[in-house]
Amino acid sequence: MDKAIALAEKAYYIYSKLPKFLKWVIKLFYWITKLIYKLFKSIYHIFKRNDVNKKNITNIQEKTNIITNDDNLETGNYIVKKKLKKGKYKISWIIPRPIKGSGGHRNFYRVIRYLASQEHDVTVYIDYKLSFSPDPCISGVQAHNFIKENFFDLGASIIYGTDNIEECDMLFATHYESAYIVKENENKAKKCFYFIQDYESYFTAMGDEFIRAYQSYKLGLYPITSGPWPLTFLKKDFGIDYGYYFRFPLNRNVYFYNGETKEKNSIVFFAKPNMPRRCYKLGLNALTIVKEKMPETKIYFYGENSNSYNDVPFDFVNCGLVPTIEELGDLYRKCEVGLAFSTTNPSLVPFEMLSCGTAVIDLDFNDNEVNYGSRENITLAEPFAEKIAEKVIELLKNKKLRKEKVKKGMEFCKIFPSEKEMCEGIEKEIIRVTKQEIKKVGEVK
Repeated sequence: MDKAIALAEKAYYIYSKLPKFLKWVIKLFYWITKLIYKLFKSIYHIFKRNDVNKKNITNIQEKTNIITNDDNLETGNYIVKKKLKKGKYKISWIIPRPIKGSGGHRNFYRVIRYLASQEHDVTVYIDYKLSFSPDPCISGVQAHNFIKENFFDLGASIIYGTDNIEECDMLFATHYESAYIVKENENKAKKCFYFIQDYESYFTAMGDEFIRAYQSYKLGLYPITSGPWPLTFLKKDFGIDYGYYFRFPLNRNVYFYNGETKEKNSIVFFAKPNMPRRCYKLGLNALTIVKEKMPETKIYFYGENSNSYNDVPFDFVNCGLVPTIEELGDLYRKCEVGLAFSTTNPSLVPFEMLSCGTAVIDLDFNDNEVNYGSRENITLAEPFAEKIAEKVIELLKNKKLRKEKVKKGMEFCKIFPSEKEMCEGIEKEIIRVTKQEIKKVGEVK
């Protein structure tokens, strides 16, 4: 080690004595060498990745009912061989690239998995141009493996790309960009659906993307919405008075409350700094006030990678991305108050919190009470940090009020279906609507 250090020091001394011209030559040589190295490394990984894809396809063929052809070997599509039985349908979905930990993706994955399990022939087309993932999948096989590892096996074919959508009975959009793809391919489907989980025009500032998202609701696709709130907006803004909504499925084996002792003055915050509609800064400012007035309060942050919370001005427990839903249930059961904001449609989070005996605070904004059945079941706060802090402190200090909110919230959540019940309802509705359309077409002919 000493010899190496001495050699390095000698080399640096010699370098420091060189003329500036030679120093620039050496630096140029270094950067060119580094660039060549990176280029060869990238080429190596491309060939390695293609080789892995082909091996994956071969392994899948050996273990499951998968078929491939030469095209699939090139594109890495994951194809499930399924003979369509009488009374079953060919159902296709257009989705973005998968995202780890996404509740929205989990929702339509649930439906896709259920439909495939009911022997429908389900195909998923991945719109590779639409990606919110920092490490996106680049083939159908990779997407299958990613979804299976981070969620569950869909039991469906997965095609990378949307250029060659085949004829089907039902075609689903899951995002406003995919709604336009569905519209372009509507002649290939007997009925087209729009799986709506948010009012997506609110995701961006007023401009091109806002207008494009807004106009997607005018494309004539039959809406299947997550909760009643999106349907109220479709009716109010577009006069759409048809559609179907499903309540979120609650896993009562995970999200339950049997009177366990809560940690005194404890708060759990669904904190999403990188998702504007979750109003992270508003929650952070409110909790800063709470912490100033009640220093003994223990606050848990979760929902994103732990390194995302680098701007918190008070002591808190950084839970990051909670590894399992069982641990998430334990976290909810531990806390007296939960903060879960959304300005476009709530996720499962506030309802899971309610089911675990946590008094939940959401924003009193945009007809939000529609999501909770009644204002009695939830605490809604004006979207000012001071007003939210007041509600938090009131719930922490007023045990009687908190227990009343918990009781009514848990009672409300009893109407929520299981995952199977949710999927059954969607299946019945899309079959009913598709049959009506087929009958209508037959009458016209």
